[in-house]
Amino acid sequence: MSPRGERALAAALLLAGAAPLWAGRFLPFLDMPQHLGLASVLSRYGDPATGFSRFYAIDRAVDPYWGYYAPMWLATRLLPLELANRVVLSAWAVALPLSVGFALRALGRDWRWAVFALPLVWHANLFFGFAAFLLSMPVFFLAVALAARRLEAEVPGRGVALAAAAAALFLAHVQTYLLFGACALVLFAAEWRGARWALSRALPLAPSLLLFAAWFAPTFLWNPTAGQPLVHTPHYRAFGSLFDLGAAFEPLAEALARAPERLWGMYADGSGSSAGAAWLVILALAVALGGGPASPGAAPAEGLRGALRAHRGELLAVAAFACYAFLPARIAGQWYLNARYLVFAALLAPAFVGARAAGFRLALAGAAAALALFCDANAAAKVAAFQREAGGFARLLDCMEPGRRALGLVFDPAARGIRQPLFLHFPAYYQALRGGDVGFSFAGLPSIPVRYREGAPAPHPGEWAPQDFRWGEMGPSYDYFLVRGKPRGDAARLAEHADAVAEEAGFTLWRRREGP
Repeated sequence: MSPRGERALAAALLLAGAAPLWAGRFLPFLDMPQHLGLASVLSRYGDPATGFSRFYAIDRAVDPYWGYYAPMWLATRLLPLELANRVVLSAWAVALPLSVGFALRALGRDWRWAVFALPLVWHANLFFGFAAFLLSMPVFFLAVALAARRLEAEVPGRGVALAAAAAALFLAHVQTYLLFGACALVLFAAEWRGARWALSRALPLAPSLLLFAAWFAPTFLWNPTAGQPLVHTPHYRAFGSLFDLGAAFEPLAEALARAPERLWGMYADGSGSSAGAAWLVILALAVALGGGPASPGAAPAEGLRGALRAHRGELLAVAAFACYAFLPARIAGQWYLNARYLVFAALLAPAFVGARAAGFRLALAGAAAALALFCDANAAAKVAAFQREAGGFARLLDCMEPGRRALGLVFDPAARGIRQPLFLHFPAYYQALRGGDVGFSFAGLPSIPVRYREGAPAPHPGEWAPQDFRWGEMGPSYDYFLVRGKPRGDAARLAEHADAVAEEAGFTLWRRREGP
């Protein structure tokens, strides 16, 4: 294929990966409504109709989630919130395979094997709705590529691009930044030429380390509330002190057994798992048939340093998988930690293919591209099907006055077709589109740049325990109640204090009665 035709095909595959994001209004991503709500707080904070300034304050300190909220703030200067979010996520879907190809090329591999990244755009972390984590992924591969090029260069430049990429990576997600730190150590070990060499090559990382220190010190070292329950969400703890993180590890056998579902197990019909099995078979064939150097005429590696340098990509993939297998699964206030590293190991796996995607190996690249198109079509079908279940929720929002307080009581969070409790955070769409406050919010968590004002939080049950709702303690604080599933406990007595307004998408909207 000519270079022009190759680029046109690559562009078509990239756009196909983003297309399912436009298959319906409501995206089936678990945490996304919460992030949209807080993005709305940041973009419309000065609008008195939203009431945001009564409930919230903006934290302008260094926070690792600005990597999502800053692009959203910029995009909402020109676009409505939901459209801005779709554009930002589409840019991510295109940038992820591109960044993997850039990293493969910097690591001495054929960038065309980034075709294996295309089916992984629609992976399990996307359906969890980890917005900031997702945006950190392409920045990670960009930073790895720039670091690899700097370390192998005899006369490196000033490293401005690497400094900017590392700082942006920290501001996107601290977990991904820490993984980059581990990968940087692997790259330094592979290229090691002495302490003075290492110091000069590491200088561009200093700005991001300073940002990390500015966040880490008040969060873990002298935080008076470290390890204490959060005021507005007592079942969550603030990050513990450095020596009291409450780390919990997952048994290695369990981590290995659950690896496939953590990449591909998002669909109830098993189609994701089938696609994952096909991806693994195609990759295994590419590795088995991909012996030889990525560049024709490349000399074989000599000595230990030469061998390490020639296999940097494989070492990085192993390092990412080791982080998945051996790092904590939970610390205070955070969960599903080690599982997030698995996707990086999968995206780096094509580094094990040493040869170019040429000759008979083009059939394997074509098979991976065909699998990507199947994954895209499958994802689009799932997003479209989700609209039939969730689409009516917009009509409930139209019945709610802006700038008030709403409480979600989600007794049945499950959605058909996708193995996520997708409706758990759906009440946060009220905040995203109508303003006001929702009882459970990510506001106040240590990585979020939005805090409640002192005395502003209203009492509420845990999002997973709506049966703990107590009318006398919590009910009078709210104007609206969004109830899904069969109410239990005090929630079953809502009719004594509120009027049912509408029913859509499995939710019943109740409005609190005024007066006695």
